Amino acid sequence: NKRRLYKLFAVVFLLLLFLSAILLTNLTHTEEIADPDMNARTVLKAGDTSSFKIDRLNSSFQWFHSLDRAIQFKKFDFKVPDHLPEGYQLEIVDLSTLFSDANQADLLNIVSIMFVSKFGSKNEQFIEMLASKGKENMLEHNLLWGAPNSQKLAQTQFFQQSEVTLGNVKGVLFTKKLGSQHNRKAANSFVWQDNGVSYVINWEKLTQKEIEKVVQSFTFPQQVQRVRYDGEGNSFPLYDETDLLAAKNILGFKVKFPGSLLNTHLTLNDSILLRAEDQNTSYSFRQTADALWNTYRAPYNSTIYDGPNDELLFYQSKVPLFETTKLSFIRKLEISGVEISAYADNNHVYFGPLYSSNDKSKLKSQTYYFWKQNNVYYATAFLGLDKNQEDSLRTLVLTPLQ
Repeated sequence: NKRRLYKLFAVVFLLLLFLSAILLTNLTHTEEIADPDMNARTVLKAGDTSSFKIDRLNSSFQWFHSLDRAIQFKKFDFKVPDHLPEGYQLEIVDLSTLFSDANQADLLNIVSIMFVSKFGSKNEQFIEMLASKGKENMLEHNLLWGAPNSQKLAQTQFFQQSEVTLGNVKGVLFTKKLGSQHNRKAANSFVWQDNGVSYVINWEKLTQKEIEKVVQSFTFPQQVQRVRYDGEGNSFPLYDETDLLAAKNILGFKVKFPGSLLNTHLTLNDSILLRAEDQNTSYSFRQTADALWNTYRAPYNSTIYDGPNDELLFYQSKVPLFETTKLSFIRKLEISGVEISAYADNNHVYFGPLYSSNDKSKLKSQTYYFWKQNNVYYATAFLGLDKNQEDSLRTLVLTPLQ
């Protein structure tokens, strides 16, 4: 998943801090810190939709395609802009929590909303809005694009901090200037307070006049009239029954949803409803139709599999998603009367070359299995996980629809 540069930096920072707090309570091991997503285990509470729920270990970070859905998980009330410069639209809404100690007391709750212009093009541009409430501020956690990452850098000529009033809003403007050191790009952050909530606007190539209109437009979500926050047509993760029902309605068919794969130690790590032509994700595999994408991984301390980052990707859609002409045919097999075709991606067409966690000079195998069942097309991509592949397939084939 190729998340945006600034967004990726902030998310990785938050995830690492969260895992560090868990480490203090002995809930994880040292190895888990290396990859924050590696141990985001999930548990399917029950097979029926009435009690469907995915419990992610890292509940400190959640992302959404629409503001309404994010608000159902919010920890404080916040305002959002009701004006955007021409060409910008909602990309994604994130909710994050920083924890202060082993007791996991809330240190800082953060809402991040990213707006994008010319998504996916070379001229792609972003505006990020942040709202936070807690015991610390966002500057201390390097969430401001226009502020330095350290006090040492703050003393250089590349940064400027000044008190500014945009319209009737008083705040502090941080500006990171163009410079050759570390290939710095110009960026800006405007920070202000409103009724106990801290707000930030991060941007690059907009004028101060354009940003002033954005800042002046902030209002509560229920009062928004001009900016669309519905995320129509965008991909979204599944958190509970609400998302599952929405996904099934979009897909138009019942889905297979095993929480674990028998005899393999693989458990559900994530689930996303992928929309064709979405404007909020940049995954390495861009599917051509709506699809449900589940990810399964082994425990970090598995003695069966070679690497903790090996994973099984399971896709469900109305049409085939992968072009078999780009792959190398291996064999056909049959499970419970269902014919399955196996392929290898020796040229790393869909996910690029991936290296073993245990041996950085060794490439992971990439094995695909495709079948059609109940008029639905299924595809699995084993990225590593060379053992017990047929056991995983058997569980997927035999899993009832819901």
